[in-house]
Amino acid sequence: MHIRHALIGALFAAGLALVPSAQAQDTPADTARVLVDIARVLETEQEWDTLEDLLRFVVRHYPGTPAAEEAERWLAELRGVLTATLGRTRFIVFQTIYGAWLGVAIPAAFGAEDATPFGVGLLLGGPAGFAWSNMYSRSNPMSRGQANIINFAEIWGTWQGIGWQQVLEIGQDEFCDEFACYPSDSDTAPFAAAVVGGLVGLGTGLVVTRLSDIPAGHSEVVSDASLWGSWYGVAFGVLAGAEDDALLTWTLMGGNVGLLGSIPLARAWNPSPGRVRLITVLGFAGGLAGVGLDLIAEVDDEKTAILLPMLGTTAGLAAGFALTGPKQPERTEASSGRRYGALLNWDDGLALDVPMPQPATVPVLTRTGEVRSRPAARFTLLSARF
Repeated sequence: MHIRHALIGALFAAGLALVPSAQAQDTPADTARVLVDIARVLETEQEWDTLEDLLRFVVRHYPGTPAAEEAERWLAELRGVLTATLGRTRFIVFQTIYGAWLGVAIPAAFGAEDATPFGVGLLLGGPAGFAWSNMYSRSNPMSRGQANIINFAEIWGTWQGIGWQQVLEIGQDEFCDEFACYPSDSDTAPFAAAVVGGLVGLGTGLVVTRLSDIPAGHSEVVSDASLWGSWYGVAFGVLAGAEDDALLTWTLMGGNVGLLGSIPLARAWNPSPGRVRLITVLGFAGGLAGVGLDLIAEVDDEKTAILLPMLGTTAGLAAGFALTGPKQPERTEASSGRRYGALLNWDDGLALDVPMPQPATVPVLTRTGEVRSRPAARFTLLSARF
């Protein structure tokens, strides 16, 4: 059992112990009030996961009571706090790492050869990334989906910058001898393109996330579809006989097609992040299966060798979409609460869970022969919904 569920059980016992034994006719409203009072202690201790679990328990098992209504309002406030906290943490961590990367890439873009500029860049880049992202996120709260989009935009911009610099031969050097001049790859241009592309991506991400909130599932669709688009770009490029810069162009264009196509798809589909990840994992597994077939059959032809993994990927993605079923009601991004509360649960399928102790009262025969209600705990073994 998860440690916080064990803690909830202990808190239930402690809370029930607070109910005076003289209150023979305690009501569900009384029990719910005790649990909400315990939740205030959890808030003081900043036990956010356990706090959310306990509030959800009150809402689910004591509907209609004043304490349940208070817990529901509290959950709405808590959801916003935890969501913003998760998004802000992701944003700051990534921007700190990206700042360190810029500390290396910028000196390289200017052709630095000594170690000192790189050392200074590393010394200043990470702290600078942390400082600006910390200040920005304080005044601009963001969800996990918004943070994911900003971070992905920087990665995508960096990749696109490097890729198009290679394809278009931007900043390419020229080497000349006494006979003729020859093109030569630049040592600085790729880094300059990476810096410019990443910063453009950062700016784009900040603007997009300021205009609208982006659910976490939507950000997963955009990032995964962009990567799958790049893979399909490689595959179709090989099948079309493209090589070198032409193949890189196929890859870049495929990724951008995937990116642009994923935006309306995410809005129409509206999946949970978990479903997108499962579909992606099955697509990856299908691609690996295709590679396995290549190895078993000892395929030598380049087009056949790429065709089998591509077909495997397509089959895996299709199977993932079909097997994961329609979108289920999604929990909050910060939620760690359980969906079920019984040992056996039937709700469009059988599911197992670790049952949580639930406050209850039981009749007890006293020494004087009177029947009194005493606080207790019960476990639900079967819950079914038809």
